[in-house]
Amino acid sequence: MIHSSRSSRRLRLRAAGLTCSVFALVLTAGCAGDSSGSEGGKTVIRFNWWGSDSRHEMTKQMIAVFEKEHPNIDVQPEYSNWDDYWKKLSTSAAASDMPDVLQITDPFMYSYIDNGQLMDLKKVKDTLHTDKLPANSMAMTTVKGGLYGVPAGDSAFGIAADPAAFKKAGVPLPDDTTWSWDDYVKISKAISKTKGLVGTAMPLYTNDLGTWLRQHGEDYWTADGTKIGFTEDTMAAYWEWVVKLRDSGGTTSPDAAVEALSSGAGIEQSLVAQHKAAMTDVSVTQLGALESASGREAKLLLFPGEKGASQVGAYTKPGIFYGASARTEHPKEAAELLDFLVNSPEAAKIQKFDRGVPNNPDVLKAIRPELSPAEKRIADYLGRVNALKPTALHLPNAEAGPAVPEIFQRLNEDVLFNRVSPKEAAEKFISEIKSQL
Repeated sequence: MIHSSRSSRRLRLRAAGLTCSVFALVLTAGCAGDSSGSEGGKTVIRFNWWGSDSRHEMTKQMIAVFEKEHPNIDVQPEYSNWDDYWKKLSTSAAASDMPDVLQITDPFMYSYIDNGQLMDLKKVKDTLHTDKLPANSMAMTTVKGGLYGVPAGDSAFGIAADPAAFKKAGVPLPDDTTWSWDDYVKISKAISKTKGLVGTAMPLYTNDLGTWLRQHGEDYWTADGTKIGFTEDTMAAYWEWVVKLRDSGGTTSPDAAVEALSSGAGIEQSLVAQHKAAMTDVSVTQLGALESASGREAKLLLFPGEKGASQVGAYTKPGIFYGASARTEHPKEAAELLDFLVNSPEAAKIQKFDRGVPNNPDVLKAIRPELSPAEKRIADYLGRVNALKPTALHLPNAEAGPAVPEIFQRLNEDVLFNRVSPKEAAEKFISEIKSQL
């Protein structure tokens, strides 16, 4: 799954630390071309990605289909887990040995863009067709007039609600077009009166914060990513809401929530999956895994607060992009693989939503008959969000962006345990981010 919102703190810290090594290493890169070549009359290109074992197998199947359609191209797969991927990539960047085609993601990709490691894909526009890909999804890789990545698929955040838990508690499901953040607290409190149930999982991640900021007319960053884009007052108000939720009794205790986080529990071990909570925030492409673990259907809801907000808070975004090395010796062949990955129904039929919901509407339409009920509801949810016409997310800051999740999570815990007030936490949050700029 893309950009998992349930990654352990260990992975986030490693990722943030790796970004520092990326900066140091890419700056030392020379001007030699990346390694690629020909073999048996075929053009050889390397394709590098991270992911699970199932992603590796699906991607190798996709490569086989591509090679059958392009018998003149031999794609050499290179894959690893998240940690090892960024270590290897930073090393290959320093040695001017970047793969021809590669997975990238924000905010880590910006160091490679800034240092000329990624190809401006507008140079291969005759081969890589982006006319069916929404501009909103490519906004994060459109930098200074160049296009440095194409989206592997879109995702979004939202609330997964368990209708069976609501029914058990005798509480009606909310109208997510009108409910407020205060309604969320009241509903959670009402559900928690039922033995063995809490209304919602404790918010421990930045999942809902992004929506909160946008609804208040702000964002993490200014449009160009150079400065912090939110105010201390708005941040403090968010943490005041978290405290209100905690004190309402509508969720688990901070101790229980942090213990679950420290254990590395994923969506399959969440309170909703265990029938102990009625709601949780999710990356919506986790819906299938949640339902498989819980054994019953969940409903995707928009975050509260959209009615009357300064701007639409909800958004869709790719968690994974595909890019190409700026030094590839085979830009046309690399572009042909990129075009296949994002525009081929055959590729999408193999990987479904593993890297997100296909951005090309024709591709999504072609594979819809083969989607599971959960996948269809994910696609419908993204359609609902896009129908709200959300603005694109502002570009993350390349230096400070990777540190934000860890800083937030630490201060969020400080607020939950009353070690700092919401106002103090907001001051520290801004101060610590500024120290990274």
